[in-house]
Amino acid sequence: MSGFERLLSPTELGTLRLRNRIALSPMGTNLGEEDGTVGDAQAAWYEARARGGAGLVIVGSVGVAHPIACTDARQLGASDDAHLAGLQRLADVAHRHGSAIAAQLVHNGTQSLLDIAAGRPMLVPSKKRPPGPDELSGMVTPEESADLMAPLSEPTAAFRVQVATDDDLAWVVERFVDAARRVLDAGFDGIELHAGHGYLLHSFLSPSSNQRDDRWGGSPARRAELLVEVTRAVRTTIGSAVPLWARIGAFEAHRSPGQTLDDALIAMGLAVDAGLDAVHVTAYGEPMVATGITDGHTPHEPGALVPAAARVRRELGVPVIAMGRLTPEAAEQALAEEAADIIAMGRALIADPDLPAKLAAGARNRIRPCAYQYRCIGAIFRNRPVECSVNPEAGREAVAASGPTEVRHVVVAGGGPAGLECARRLAERGHRVELWEASDRLGGALALAERIDPDLDGLLSWLVGGAEDAGVDIHLGRPLTEVVEADVVVWAAGADWGPGLAEVERWFDGGQEPTALAVHGSSEAAVSVALRARRARAAVTLVPDDPVLARELGRPGRFRLVADALTAGVAIADTAPPGASTVHLGSRTARPAPDLGRGIEVHVIGDASGAQGLAAAFRSAADVAARI
Repeated sequence: MSGFERLLSPTELGTLRLRNRIALSPMGTNLGEEDGTVGDAQAAWYEARARGGAGLVIVGSVGVAHPIACTDARQLGASDDAHLAGLQRLADVAHRHGSAIAAQLVHNGTQSLLDIAAGRPMLVPSKKRPPGPDELSGMVTPEESADLMAPLSEPTAAFRVQVATDDDLAWVVERFVDAARRVLDAGFDGIELHAGHGYLLHSFLSPSSNQRDDRWGGSPARRAELLVEVTRAVRTTIGSAVPLWARIGAFEAHRSPGQTLDDALIAMGLAVDAGLDAVHVTAYGEPMVATGITDGHTPHEPGALVPAAARVRRELGVPVIAMGRLTPEAAEQALAEEAADIIAMGRALIADPDLPAKLAAGARNRIRPCAYQYRCIGAIFRNRPVECSVNPEAGREAVAASGPTEVRHVVVAGGGPAGLECARRLAERGHRVELWEASDRLGGALALAERIDPDLDGLLSWLVGGAEDAGVDIHLGRPLTEVVEADVVVWAAGADWGPGLAEVERWFDGGQEPTALAVHGSSEAAVSVALRARRARAAVTLVPDDPVLARELGRPGRFRLVADALTAGVAIADTAPPGASTVHLGSRTARPAPDLGRGIEVHVIGDASGAQGLAAAFRSAADVAARI
């Protein structure tokens, strides 16, 4: 017995039989080709999740009018027969590995960056001046700002909106119908309509953006009319044998007036009457509020959307797909409590595509945990391909790793995350690997970081277990100061933070925590320590050395962490207040590799190379391991 009997049990979605109740959550990846077709990168992304055991693969953000109404040229399309062959390729790879596959069809509405770049008007239910961004939204790096502004740099760029007419909306319905027909021709098993996240169908559902008083607005039922029309038309086209459902927001955060669950239930019920077999329950947050994303469809609070899913299931009596930061244990509980029928996982399956297969094999402790640093969705917001802090292969699945030309003896010096990751990869590639750690324990700064930041919980255990499983010979209390008998040395000794981390560690090991603390620095570590100390009731002042705090994180994660710190009462000031204990967590100095001489091949990774942050540590470890 795995302990996940419900999660791993077969189920039905409409007429579709699924091998388990785990679905890959639909998401944008920016891995398609520039014409919206499927290439090797996109095919490999979905194949990895199907091969990893997901019962249902939902292909996210398939544009119904590509390139019109799309966020990026690399967003997949289903609007032209030129898209057909690639969609067939996705269906084939999913079925080859035993997964069902569905396409999430979307018109991106006012989030259609390609329309802005081309100067095309974007369809809206009503003209309304958008709110300005809140102060925290401006905490971006120059590089992030340049990426965000790229669509506006085109000579044709213009932000234009057009209040949708009846003819416009008839065209929208036709586009959904045409795309639905095409994905079924490609061999897809089901269709999801995207009626959330601020896109066109959702913009009609929201009283914030839909202020019409005709057949398309004025009441919750009339605001649902476009969704109902699309549902009815698609159902008529595909017939009763193909499952059809919609992703619909249960509420809107930071909006007034905002969509409420009561309003959403009216829309969901009407759409079910029009032909939906199920509802995928999501949420939305005002995008001009920095924490809108993490208060909406990508919640930072574990299980935040489950209560809404439970009410939808209870009141509508149809199958429900639940989502929103659910561990396997939380997913199993949601199913046991009949809050949902299927669990959609996004971040968890980016971090470890093999999560379902590992659960089925009884290897729960070998699932790579998500660190919730939001580099995945943060990359999409920068108009870049998806990436992951803890899984360097995410978005690069098509890059085949070749085996080494010869087996070599490798000593990895340093047992932090970079060293452990590199050692595991080298051993899995067939090398003879020793890991030398100078201290009496593994983990480096991560061992302390896990105690400060609960989002990192389990990562060190996974790293150590992976290295042990791969056959890495681990030596504690062994610094790289002696003669090394090896072909290759990988220097992963990290960086010197000064006395700051040691001081924080003493607090955790039984020392008296300060009642007043000044944390100097702008790193993620500095902000996290400040938040942790404040939650322990200390008076805390953060003294930054960079206006962008926690720049190692993706923007949603940075905004969330800083907002939580401010809400908890952390003060930000240019100088420390008198009498406060002081800890410095600003700059860190890379520990230089020793001169080993004798022609030994040396590689430097992680903080020791000058790279900073978890994602950089994993990336450098993967790159070096692939070259040896």
